[in-house]
Amino acid sequence: MYEEEEVMLLGRKVAFAAAAMTGLMFGSAASAADANLSDCVHMAKQVSAAIGTAQPGKAKDDAVVEQHAGQSYCGFSMYAQGVAHYAKALQLLGQQQSKG
Repeated sequence: MYEEEEVMLLGRKVAFAAAAMTGLMFGSAASAADANLSDCVHMAKQVSAAIGTAQPGKAKDDAVVEQHAGQSYCGFSMYAQGVAHYAKALQLLGQQQSKG
């Protein structure tokens, strides 16, 4: 069981790295203008609160994966992609994005 979890985690890391590289190669300047750091911070707070109150299960697990992707993209100043992952996390938890 432990080895299976390690394989799944490695698979997620590889998939995220591939997605990040694709975003770096094909991301446009226009999409970077759609979101900014404060959008990332606002969404990060919303997602963190939503995850904190979510019931355990697949939706919560998937939302945590999206949250980590959002953190990574925002950390690399790819704000539009980060905000999109945060929005997906909220969607998985059945919540709406609030305006900041």
